[in-house]
Amino acid sequence: MEFNKSLIAIKISDSILDWLLVRFYGPPYYTKKKKAWGNLLALLAAHQGPWVCVGDFNCILNEDEQIGGCKGSSSTTNYLKELMFNLNSVDLGYSGNKFTWAKGKWGNAVIKRRLDRGVASISWRLAYPKITVSHLSAINSNHAPILLDTCLADSFAHRPFRFEAVWLRDEGCKPVIESTWNKEVHRLDFVKLYKKQVATRDALRKWNKEIRHPSPVNELAEQSLQAELFEWLIRSEILWRQKSRELWLKLGDKNFKFFHLSMIICRRNNNIDAIKKEDGTWIHDSNQIRKLFRNNFVDLFKEDIDFPEHVEHLILPCITEEENEMLERIPSPEEIKDTLFQM
Repeated sequence: MEFNKSLIAIKISDSILDWLLVRFYGPPYYTKKKKAWGNLLALLAAHQGPWVCVGDFNCILNEDEQIGGCKGSSSTTNYLKELMFNLNSVDLGYSGNKFTWAKGKWGNAVIKRRLDRGVASISWRLAYPKITVSHLSAINSNHAPILLDTCLADSFAHRPFRFEAVWLRDEGCKPVIESTWNKEVHRLDFVKLYKKQVATRDALRKWNKEIRHPSPVNELAEQSLQAELFEWLIRSEILWRQKSRELWLKLGDKNFKFFHLSMIICRRNNNIDAIKKEDGTWIHDSNQIRKLFRNNFVDLFKEDIDFPEHVEHLILPCITEEENEMLERIPSPEEIKDTLFQM
């Protein structure tokens, strides 16, 4: 679509939607910087559809993205912040090393910054909730290459059960819990509690998957349709509000796009896309990451105790051999009967 010394813009069509991909380079000098950022802002503002922009912005968002060197003046224009604010865009995050640029050799560099990144419009971020931006290893360069991956393979991972607050607004939720919890379980008390919790969890999962759906209202009047629609809007708002964890918003805002985006960003922040091993190598496969965590916890809590020889002889016995034999002996039916009748 467009290209110059600072940016290359191409239009991409895939199975999900049509979107704009922009590769941008932010010049470090003020005279060229203002023009390059102005062209980028004009291009993205004029584009009507979803877009994503990746590249070397030569700019950081906050002081946490830099180690060493001058932090910069607060009066200096931060073009990256202005672009994200004016276009209502979001940072795509990263996996791997935090910094993408180093002054000198990476091993002993005094100054490091996160100058390379990816930003996208909200519509593009919602369309690709599972994308990753990986910071790769730098080879013969002070810049680390970044990789935008939109074709991640789905990998199954067990998700813990969470009670959804929206279920409380459904009349069928309470009977499911009561009927499951009141079933007789003939076990010890602590086992009984565990069995009831597991049964209730499984019942709620089944109810949520197979039963909890809006009832057919094709034959109802328009007033009934409006009432049911309003109820489901409230439930959807509560659901996305809980998942987004943005509790400062009040019910009634009905900003579903904001809730959905917050939930996606929260999930991506909680997701582990890569982990660095003790030898300095990176693991990106999800199965290997889970295996590494499991093995580390096993080694952490594994206790190897080497007792000195004959340590048992250092402890004096408290009872005699005859008393020990009497304690280990199985009582006879007559002894059990006499004991019970004496209680």
